[in-house]
Amino acid sequence: MAPLSITRAGVAGTVLALAVALVCARLGIWQLDRLDQRRQTNAAIAERLSGATITLRDMPQDTAGLLYRTVEIEGRYDVGRSIVLRGRAHEGMPGVHVLTPLRLPNGSAVLVNRGWVPSPDAATVDLDALPPPAPDRVEGIALPFPADGVAVVDENAFRVTWTILDLSALRRQFPYPLASFYVQALPTDDRAATVPRPLPPPKLDDGPHLGYAIQWFAFATIAVVGWASVVLRRSAPPRP
Repeated sequence: MAPLSITRAGVAGTVLALAVALVCARLGIWQLDRLDQRRQTNAAIAERLSGATITLRDMPQDTAGLLYRTVEIEGRYDVGRSIVLRGRAHEGMPGVHVLTPLRLPNGSAVLVNRGWVPSPDAATVDLDALPPPAPDRVEGIALPFPADGVAVVDENAFRVTWTILDLSALRRQFPYPLASFYVQALPTDDRAATVPRPLPPPKLDDGPHLGYAIQWFAFATIAVVGWASVVLRRSAPPRP
């Protein structure tokens, strides 16, 4: 094998390959950090989910402590102001989630996700044809709204179909104060075969972070090994 010669192109290629490898490795470490954070969050959520049920008669001032806790709330459903969360599949079937505000004695309301309803276009459903929620008491999991300040509402019309639950937009269309969390009704034996079909508790998993980390580390390895193979191939003596 001929001795390796240092050229400007070779130095530039080496620097570039090392830079790519370092960036990819850093991204892999970042994904591992996110995996660790997710596991810690999942452990905290699992602890909250396993806690005793909290009975709410009025809305407390501090609602952050209620998130991912099982709560029992009594009130009066405002069925006429139910909304639909589109694009929600169940067991491979298209459908929607139906959410109805539960009015509390103090005049505020909590939005309750009553469950999944089949819908061929995963967007529309005849709300009037659904059986009314009964009784006006719900046991479920208090969950945070996923977004704020995304959706647009018409101040003169009530928006029924939503793609994402935007708390700020929702509050603008309801005539009473809306809690900063919503409740996902838990399945009960007596409503197993009815619609809306109550949803199971949130699934706690590791997400895609480990797979992403492996991919980034693989890209880093490819950058180093690939460039090394190019250098070795160029330095090999020509075949006779």
